[in-house]
Order: sequence, then C-alpha cells, then structure tokens
Amino acid sequence: MSADDLTMYERINIHMEYAVPLVRSLQRILGEEVVINALEERMRQDIAVAREGPSANVEMSAFAAGVERYAAGGALEYEVLVSDEEYFDMDVTRCTYKETMEQIEATDIGHLLICNPDFAVAERAGMELTRTQTCMQGAPRCDFRYRKRS
Repeated sequence: MSADDLTMYERINIHMEYAVPLVRSLQRILGEEVVINALEERMRQDIAVAREGPSANVEMSAFAAGVERYAAGGALEYEVLVSDEEYFDMDVTRCTYKETMEQIEATDIGHLLICNPDFAVAERAGMELTRTQTCMQGAPRCDFRYRKRS
C-alpha cells in the first residue's frame, strides 16, 4: 500500500498520531492557553495568506466532488442542502474525525487541527466559508456554507 492508496481520513489520522502528542507536550511546557492562542493565530495567518494570494476559482461542482475525498470510507455522513454555481451548503451529521479525536481525548484541539483549516482551503479555492458549529466542538452537526467569492 502506498500513500496514494490512503483515504483522507487515514492520512489525517496518521498526522494526528504525531500532532496531538506534540501539542500536548507544548501545552505542558508552555501552557495550554499559549499553545491554543498560537494555533489560532497560525490559522488566522493561513486564512489571510490564502485570501491575499491568487485563488483557484474552483467550480462548485468540482468542490462538491472534493468533499467526497474527505468522506471516503464512511468518514463523514452529510447532507447537501444547496449545490449550484454560487453556493455549496452541507451539514455533516456524523464525523469520524471527531470520533477519532474523542478516542485520543483531543476534541478540545481537534477543531484547531482538523476543522479550522477548512477556512483557508475555501479561500484558496476562491470561496468564503461560514460555519457556526462543528461536531468536534459538541454540536449535533457541522454547518458548512460555501459562497463563491466575488
């Protein structure tokens, strides 16, 4: 099996096997708040860089197909609410990424490591993402609302 054969879920799990212990060690050394603030700042920087850089202007239909990569192997259960040239709205109702983070007692940082990068990905694709809740943070669903950026 090569890395190309892994699902996105399997890839992210491998990353979390290394990232979570590293974050936990940094929290013990530097303090939890310092590390959380650093992760949040890094995400703000990633979003700003993505927003300022050239966007790929991905078609919504291609973007919707990309969601399938993250859902492969049953990693996500979701419902597409709207999918057209300007909008892609979906609700994730079951997230095995969250379940994995629960198993390793890391849902408190899961949104920072797994969920929040979605915003920079959207910006690079020429879209804006609005999300008011995540399963990772205890909500019953993740509400993804993508809009084509003008």
